[in-house]
Amino acid sequence: MAPPSRNRIADILIKARVIDELQLRSALASLDQWGGRVSRVVSDLGLASEETITQAICQGLGMPRVQLGNLTKDAAALSRVDVTLAEQKGVFPVQLKDNGKTLVLAMSDPTDLATLDQVAARSRARVVPMVAGDREIEHAILRHYRNQEPVEKKRFKPDAKQQDAGDLPEEEEFKVVDMSGKTVVKRISDIVDPNAAPPAAAAAPARTAERAAPPAAAGSSASDILDEILAGGSPTSEWTEADLQRLQTVQQNQEKSSKILRALLELVFEKGQVQQRELAARMRL
Repeated sequence: MAPPSRNRIADILIKARVIDELQLRSALASLDQWGGRVSRVVSDLGLASEETITQAICQGLGMPRVQLGNLTKDAAALSRVDVTLAEQKGVFPVQLKDNGKTLVLAMSDPTDLATLDQVAARSRARVVPMVAGDREIEHAILRHYRNQEPVEKKRFKPDAKQQDAGDLPEEEEFKVVDMSGKTVVKRISDIVDPNAAPPAAAAAPARTAERAAPPAAAGSSASDILDEILAGGSPTSEWTEADLQRLQTVQQNQEKSSKILRALLELVFEKGQVQQRELAARMRL
């Protein structure tokens, strides 16, 4: 499958120097794999803050910014847009004006003309788009449609050893919709204990003087360095800064992939698409 082509929002972010071409390619690859919107993917990957992205889109399109945090609920506007459509398209009806003839709509991507047409047809009103952040819209939907307060990010509580090792990344919560349609907030730590020791199979075997693996040569690939460590090696002065940087990149990518996989497994179990016994049997094959 060919990767998705860059859209106008991507061009705006590049022109505003919010991201560069290499970061855009990474975002488009993630978009191709998981779907969504460019602005949300760029934010989720940590390439730029949502506020920076939103301001760049406002300036690039010459459109006003709407703040949804302290917005007064407009029941008439909400009645014109079904919650399912709002969640699927990432839009939020802000206000109904002109005796119901004009609907002010918050969007993270006002260039999405198909969504504008769909909302206009269903609401039977002229739609005036304004720019808001993806999470800001998501929170407004939860608050005004679902009568739920958004849950903020929380950090792991590291033990003393983890604190000595350095800062730990934030654990962002995600939502899972169960079989009854109820939205449940989950965290990675709900699935796997972040303080748990790694599996024995992943631990490096004991290194002895007779079986010590030779240090990797300068310029080795990241996979060679990783193999050397798993064989009992450790970083030495013969490794270049580039070697260590490549190894760090591999580690970061593996950690991200692990979190995504755990979240997907939890979602599959919640949806009842597979049983844990079936999954365990497949993994033993």
